[in-house]
Amino acid sequence: MKGNYTATFIVIMLTLAAFAGGYWLGTRNTLEHLRSDKALSNNQNLSTDISKPLSNSNSQAAQSSTTFGKIIENISPHVELPNTEKSNFQLAEVQNDIELTLFENASIMDTIAFLNALNASENKDRFDKFAPALESLRNAVKNNPDNFQILIDYFAESDIDSEIPYYITSVLQSAEVEGKDILMNDLVLRLSAQGTSSGNTRLLHLISSTGMHYENEEIISTIKNIALYSQADSTNRTYALDLLMPYQLNPTEKNKVVSDLSFALNHAPREEVSYILENIIRFSNKSERINLATNYLAYTNNFETRVAILSTMHNGSIKPSDALKEKLFGIAENSSDPLSTHARDTLLYVFEIDNDEYERLRSGG
Repeated sequence: MKGNYTATFIVIMLTLAAFAGGYWLGTRNTLEHLRSDKALSNNQNLSTDISKPLSNSNSQAAQSSTTFGKIIENISPHVELPNTEKSNFQLAEVQNDIELTLFENASIMDTIAFLNALNASENKDRFDKFAPALESLRNAVKNNPDNFQILIDYFAESDIDSEIPYYITSVLQSAEVEGKDILMNDLVLRLSAQGTSSGNTRLLHLISSTGMHYENEEIISTIKNIALYSQADSTNRTYALDLLMPYQLNPTEKNKVVSDLSFALNHAPREEVSYILENIIRFSNKSERINLATNYLAYTNNFETRVAILSTMHNGSIKPSDALKEKLFGIAENSSDPLSTHARDTLLYVFEIDNDEYERLRSGG
């Protein structure tokens, strides 16, 4: 009997110990969870403007560009990520990373904010979420054409360092809304009127990605102004030249391009020589190209310049001539000239040579 009381006592004590241990462990885990939530909340400080529910798209479209600019500041990729309690997309801490989820009822501005958050995130799966988010923007425009103007306003005022405006371009291009051509042309003029490097960058990207520069004379004129007069903005000037064809410039304008580029070539870094030289040839009169090529092939010029001239021969910008053929033979037969092998290849693949000339190349090598 005594043994039964002892066994019962032991069972009771073990039960109480298990209960106490479980209570302690549960309390500890709860406190750890609360500390984690508090730390996550403290790291998510964003202007409350972006986290408040947005008004319907009709009232958004009616906002002035000044008001819209304030909204854009709040969704810049440089700010902290939105607070999960007030935003229409969700953040969860998973293995020291941030996972973002866009809710189905997210507004167009929340979707843009979500794209910016993806762009700023280091989540390994973030690129997989860009396409669905962009599709959400397309549907938003399809369901309410007023959202098209919201995207235009965002594109015009967005931060140049953000990649999101360039993704949005595809949405603008594919949208089917009434008066789209007029709205897009107005956007180009709006960007041009900004008179800034960032505005020109967005303008040229928009034009090139939508093909607006092929027939629109007003837009062609805008590109020409950047190409001809943006002396301090060499990157955009380069981009603008790429969008132009020589026949779109009159003789005076072409002469200015050639003159400016010839001057730039003297100070250009090695990686830009080929591009500059090819455009010098492209915008030069055809009758002058052979003389230019002969001069640039001179031994006194640097190697990058001379190779770039051969490249223009390979792409057809300079047509083969007897004068150039003889110049290249002289280079090919000079084994001490670093351009020798390149000149030989150009003669073989660009020029028409007979058997005697071929034997001359073989023996001169």
